[in-house]
Amino acid sequence: MIGFAKNILRKLYVEYSMPISVYSNKQSKDKVLICYIKSPFYFKDRPVKHCNVIESQIIAETFYNLGYSVDVVDYRCKRKIDYSKYKVIFGFGLSFRNSFFNARLSTKRICYLTGANPNFSNTQEALRIKTIFKSKGTLLRPRREAYWPWMHSAINSDHLIVTGNQFTENSYKNFNQNISHVSVPFIKSSLDIQFNAQSKAGFLWFGGAGAVFKGLDLVIDSVKESVHNIKLDICGPISGEKDFFDLYDQDISKNQYINFHGMVDVSSLEMKRVAERNVFVILPSCSEGGASSVLTCMNLGMIPIVTKECSINLVNFGIQIKDFTLEAMREAINTAIAMTDQEINLQRGLIRKFLDKNHSENAIKIQMTDLLKKSLSK
Repeated sequence: MIGFAKNILRKLYVEYSMPISVYSNKQSKDKVLICYIKSPFYFKDRPVKHCNVIESQIIAETFYNLGYSVDVVDYRCKRKIDYSKYKVIFGFGLSFRNSFFNARLSTKRICYLTGANPNFSNTQEALRIKTIFKSKGTLLRPRREAYWPWMHSAINSDHLIVTGNQFTENSYKNFNQNISHVSVPFIKSSLDIQFNAQSKAGFLWFGGAGAVFKGLDLVIDSVKESVHNIKLDICGPISGEKDFFDLYDQDISKNQYINFHGMVDVSSLEMKRVAERNVFVILPSCSEGGASSVLTCMNLGMIPIVTKECSINLVNFGIQIKDFTLEAMREAINTAIAMTDQEINLQRGLIRKFLDKNHSENAIKIQMTDLLKKSLSK
């Protein structure tokens, strides 16, 4: 009953609460409306569990530093909003889309999308489900289909900013003549990770909703067939995906080398224990806007094994999974197992420098400031 009440309140909050002021700039009359998430501005001391908290705070702070007063509204808001007072509208979703029909003609719109083109992502997930159906005879449900009103926004905005890298940006080719990409941040951690002697054979799947979308089936099938006695930890909010767990129940619950943890707080002692058992974080996802979950694990010292669709630049470190086949998975895992301690330590050093330069909060602030300066000057 309590859970039901919380869900009702949450729905009312996201769909019917009006914009709130988060920064007031008395030196300027210019205002921006950010259509994203509001909770980071209500609960500022709450532990960060998703990179969108960091992103939303950086975006709001950047606009303020550029001379704007800043209002924020949830991207799912259904209320009628007075858009006429805003010089710039930034974000995505329903509240952003509605601005095209209820704002001044001079209002600048910057569309911010946190993943690859939904047409691409939807197709990718459907193909992954089809592959499983052909091999196992079970048709699973799609979990990540995106049909919110994004296309109108992407095409008609003055500027389109997407998270990830050039791969993500290219997925929107021909939708908008003014497209840029920005990196996503990792979630900082104060955990002191001490890798043990067994961790070299340890692999961590750390992802969000959508087990098939994020390639968990490929990882499980590869681990159970491996001759290397690989150990796999699975962390993510996927316990509600009953059809997937019905299909893989024997592999997950009966295999001594596979442990399912569910959702794990990245700052918790459980995360410390999991991280210390794994040298590698593996995510054969079919579409991402930067795979912040992998970046967060990289920050804890793990080496990434990912598909190009994860939109993470592997610069002299990590292992790229060539495609969504078991052969490609086995090849990637064998490459990881063959790495020497010296190679692992060298890669960790390269990863640390890469994260600081490209995915730290300070790096994202610099990137976002540069993008918005250019966008607002046009």
